Amino acid sequence: MIRTGGERGFVTVDGRSVLIRRYGRGPAVFVIHGSPQSSRAVEAVCQTLAARGLTAIAPDTPGAGASDPLPLAEPNSADFARALHRLTETLGLSRVGLYGFHTGAATVAAFAALFPQNTAALICDGLPAWTEAERARFLADYLPPFELRWDGSHMAWLWARMEAQTVFFPWHSTDPAERMSMAVSSPEHIHANAMDLLATGDAYRPVYRAAFTFRAEAVVDRLPSTALVASTASDVLAAHLDRPALAGRGLILPDIASLHDAAADHLAAHPGDPAPDHIGGGFLALGDDRLAVHRLSEGPGRPLVMLHDAGGSVTDLTAPTGRPVIALDLPGHGLSAEGWRGPIDWPETVRAALNALSLSDAEITGVGAGSVLASVLSGAEPLPCRVLGVPEPPPSLSPEWDGAHLIRAFRIASCERLFDPWYGRDPARRIDRPADLHTTHVRAVSLLRAHRRWSDLETWAVQATH
Repeated sequence: MIRTGGERGFVTVDGRSVLIRRYGRGPAVFVIHGSPQSSRAVEAVCQTLAARGLTAIAPDTPGAGASDPLPLAEPNSADFARALHRLTETLGLSRVGLYGFHTGAATVAAFAALFPQNTAALICDGLPAWTEAERARFLADYLPPFELRWDGSHMAWLWARMEAQTVFFPWHSTDPAERMSMAVSSPEHIHANAMDLLATGDAYRPVYRAAFTFRAEAVVDRLPSTALVASTASDVLAAHLDRPALAGRGLILPDIASLHDAAADHLAAHPGDPAPDHIGGGFLALGDDRLAVHRLSEGPGRPLVMLHDAGGSVTDLTAPTGRPVIALDLPGHGLSAEGWRGPIDWPETVRAALNALSLSDAEITGVGAGSVLASVLSGAEPLPCRVLGVPEPPPSLSPEWDGAHLIRAFRIASCERLFDPWYGRDPARRIDRPADLHTTHVRAVSLLRAHRRWSDLETWAVQATH
C-alpha cells in the first residue's frame, strides 16, 4: 500500500530547509507542483508513478509550502531549476526523471535544458508559451499583494480569488469569453489551495511570477529526445500547444488519469538513478501517522520538551538557549496535521513519541492545553495561564462553500487577544494583549490547520483538570 500523503522529511540544501514527500520505491522521479500550491497538490500523479515501480519525490519548491525561499528577490524558472539540481545532488542522484505541472513544468523544462546530462526523461504537464501581451497582463494584474487587515477581509478576498481561479482564466477576469468550461471546485479543493497560499502569505508572488517570465522558445530546442510535452483537453494551457514555440511538440490526452498513466509509462521506460532508501528527517512514525519533531536549541544538560497550546504549533513557542530543546507539533496540529483520522489518546501518543526519541527522562513544559498535557506526563502542576474551554457546540472550521470558516478562524484569533476565554465577550472577561496583526493572522492559520483537533485537545484538557 502506498501511504496517503507520502513519507515526509526535511532536507537541507545550501542552508535552506526543503520539505519533501516520497512515494514508492525505485528509480527517482522529481515531481514539481504548480503555483500557488505545495507538494500535497501532486499526490495523484505521485501515487500513479509509485504504483508503476518508481520513486516519486515531490518537494515543496523554494518559497512554497514549508520550504525556505531562495535568497533572490525575483527568481525565475532557471533559478528554480538550479535549486532543484542542487537538491538532486544533495540526495546523491546524478540522473533523474522529472514531472512538472504548470509552474513546475516550466521548472523541469529549464532543468532539462540546463542539465541534459542529469535528465533521464521529463514530462511537462501544461507547459506555458505566453504571448507578450499575456505576459504583460499577467505580470501587471495576476499577482496582487496579500495584505492582512484587521477586519479579516483578506480571508474573504483569498477565498474569492481561489474560487475564481476555477471559473475564469485569468482569475481576475469577469469577461464571459474568458470563462472556463468546468465546474467550480469543491469547498475542500478550494480550501486546500487557500491553505497553501496561507502557508506562504505574500511570498507567494515571487514563486508564481516565475511562471509568467518563463519563455518556452528559449528552452524547447534544448530539451532531450526523452521529453514529453503534454496536456489534458480541459487544461486552459492546452491551447498553448498550437503556438509557435510548442507547435508539433505536444500531446493532448482526454483526462488527468490518462495523462498520469502516459507519464508513468514514459518515465518507467527511461529510468533514472535508484532513489536512496531514506530521504530527510524531522518526522517520527507512530503507527500509520507522523509527528513533526523540531529541535529548537542545542547544548549540554537535561533535554527540555515543549508542547504548544491547542490549535497552535511549534512556531508559537519561544525556546530557551544553552540546552537541548525539542518541540512537537501535536497530532492534528502544525506539520503534524495530516493523518490522525481516529480518536487520539493525547498523553499516550506524546509518551510514545518521547520513548521513541529516547526522551522519557526529559523535562516537559507546555502552554495552555499543552501545559495540562505536560502535567499529566510529568506530574507537575499545570499552568495554562488562561481559561480553558470551548463553547458548546464548538465552532466549525470545516470548509464551507463561501469561505466563511476562514473569516471565523480570524475572528476567533482576534477575540483571543481581547477576552479570556475568547468566547466570553463581555467586560468581565476583558484582557489586553498586544494588537499584533501578523500574530493574530498566524494564529488563525494555525486554527484552520488544526481544524477539529483544536477543540478535541481543548476539551481533553478541560476534562483532565477536573
